[in-house]
Amino acid sequence: MAAVQILKRKIILKHRDGKRLGVFEIVVWNVGKSEAYPDGLKYRAWLSMDHKTILGFDNHRPKGPHLHLGDKELPYDYKGVEQLQADIKRLIELEGFEYES
Repeated sequence: MAAVQILKRKIILKHRDGKRLGVFEIVVWNVGKSEAYPDGLKYRAWLSMDHKTILGFDNHRPKGPHLHLGDKELPYDYKGVEQLQADIKRLIELEGFEYES
């Protein structure tokens, strides 16, 4: 199955200090269910500021689900789209940005 983009959203987020802006982008593709993508979704969700990664979630092969925090890369226990959305929102807010889903 060819990947079909099902969501793409890019927004500017204000930091709570009122002086900085971040760029958040999320893209989700339907890639069909497989061993690599059990729910059939491939995703990338990224927050950057001044061209530097603040945080990011993605599940590309061969790494599978993982989280980027600045320069660090950590495993991410993906439990579905709803939990992913909650985790994204929580971490964005912890970084001091105003996020409305």
